[in-house]
Amino acid sequence: MALDELVRSLNDLYRLSGSARVHADTVRTTGVSITQTGLRFLSLIEDSPRMSATDLAGALDVSQPTASRVLQGLESDEYVVRHQSDRDGRLSHYVTTGKGRRALAKVHQYHVDRLAFALRDADPKHQQAITAAVTELVALLHGAAQGKGRRTA
Repeated sequence: MALDELVRSLNDLYRLSGSARVHADTVRTTGVSITQTGLRFLSLIEDSPRMSATDLAGALDVSQPTASRVLQGLESDEYVVRHQSDRDGRLSHYVTTGKGRRALAKVHQYHVDRLAFALRDADPKHQQAITAAVTELVALLHGAAQGKGRRTA
């Protein structure tokens, strides 16, 4: 069945993109010295600013102590800053710094370059089709994760 093949391919992609070797190559090539977990946090903070440590921990499925440790590291490396809430001084949220945005841009460009290299021999129309299919798949998976499109009896 085609869906079985898709699941196997997605699992391979998850393993490849999350591998220590790929991350080490990213760090070495970009000069952005950050852990895989730190990079996930930094990316989420950039995409969804004003999230609390608790929100970030939940979104990335890590414990509160892990989130606190990663966020402290990102703060000390000046990738993010913590701001107190205007409404409730007990709450704080995180925002990427210029250094954090530059680090993300370097990592993003490295990933673009890797994809360009991997797809260098593919027909441009096939490259566009891959892009469209993956983009649509991600949108559909996001929708499914949020419970959209479910039918009820």
